This record gives sequence, structure tokens and C-alpha cells, in this order.
Amino acid sequence: MSTKDDEEQLLRSVVQQNAQSIYHARRRAEEDLRKESDWLRVTLSSIGDAVITTDVEGRVTFMNRVAEFLTGWTQDEAMGRLLPDIFQILNEDTRQPVENPALQTLSAGTTVGLANHTILIAKDGTECPIDDSAAPIRNEQGEVVGTVLVFRDISERKRMELERERLLAAAQAAQKEAEQANRLKDE
Repeated sequence: MSTKDDEEQLLRSVVQQNAQSIYHARRRAEEDLRKESDWLRVTLSSIGDAVITTDVEGRVTFMNRVAEFLTGWTQDEAMGRLLPDIFQILNEDTRQPVENPALQTLSAGTTVGLANHTILIAKDGTECPIDDSAAPIRNEQGEVVGTVLVFRDISERKRMELERERLLAAAQAAQKEAEQANRLKDE
């Protein structure tokens, strides 16, 4: 074999080794990315509050099980839909629509919380009082690329607040009656 043939064979061998190295490095990077993506998905799914993420246009990209339960929408049904279709909120007292905090976050680029007395209207029309906040999702360059909305059912808290108010009113009424009875007794 000539020197030229040896050089070509050596060059082919080096090219093949480089190609295999690149292929394996890419496979490892893809596997690492898949594992990281799975870890993030599992983490978001495990949060006890409802979580919905959107892209920069306000289209749903993820919902955890709590969000599915509270909104009545499955992730598959919600994927790609505009957030206001899935997350419909009203002021509990006025029954007027409330500005969606996630959409506010997308336009302002800041974290936004809901006003008090907000209710979520689920797909089937059921109502649930909620607290929530939304924060921008930023890429490595700091650009807003979406939003994360976190909300929770506060029905039990509202029930306890009403019960506390009822008990306080009853205690005040009993105190007034006792004061009147003492005044009458003193007369």
C-alpha cells in the first residue's frame, strides 16, 4: 500500500472517530436534556398548588393535575389554547371579569398577584374562590418567553373567615344582651 493510501485510510479513520464522538456527545446531550425536562415536568406536576404555564402569546403550554381539577380542563384539552379560555376569573362581589394576572405579567414583565375576592369559573360553571400570582418566564437573555401562573383554592379559608365573623357577631350580640340585662338589673 502506498503512503497516499495509508494517509487516506488514516484520514477516514480519524473522520469516522470524530463522527462517532460527535454522535455520542449529541446523544448524551439529548439524554441530559430529556432528563432535565422530565425532572422539571415532574417538579411542576408535584406542586400542591395549581400551576399553568404559557408561551409569550399567552397560550397554555403546561397544566398540573391541581390546575386540571380546579379549571375542569385537561392538559391535552388546554394545550395551545389562550389562557383566558381556560382560566376565567371574576370579582366575587361585582361578578365583573378580572384582568388575568398572567396576561398582565406578559405585558409588564413583572410578577402580578390577584386582587382579593376573585373566583375561578371552571369549565362546567362551578365557582371556586382563589388566590394566585403570575410571574414571567425569562430566557437566558432576560427576555420574557412565557408566564407561570400559580393559584390555589381558598374555599376552606373563606368558610373559616365567615365562621369566625359569625362567631364574633354572636359573641358581640351576647355581650350586648348581657350589658342590657345588667343595666336593667341596676335600675
